[in-house]
Amino acid sequence: MIRTIGTLLFACLFATAAHATVTTIEYDLGEGEKVTIAYDDATNLATSQADGAAASSPYTWDEATSTVCSTDGEGNEVCATFENAGTEAGHTTSFTTNDGRAGTATIVSVE
Repeated sequence: MIRTIGTLLFACLFATAAHATVTTIEYDLGEGEKVTIAYDDATNLATSQADGAAASSPYTWDEATSTVCSTDGEGNEVCATFENAGTEAGHTTSFTTNDGRAGTATIVSVE
């Protein structure tokens, strides 16, 4: 489940800054479930650590709707829509997914 969330989520919501190469975001889904994902805007790959292994997946970002989409490990499309996008470390916003999950996303670092 965390890997599915990781490969989807989050993809490049916040990696839209022109100067940013890698943006790392922590997603808090509540009840202690957190996922940290690094988004590389040069390669359009989102990399998450889950169950001790790194997994990367391509993603798309729709700036007009603040929605990021990717596929999970089973090939299913997963999309997350963010309340508002940000580009600086410390920015926090809420998000919902196309499969009914919700939480908050916080930019941890921008390099």
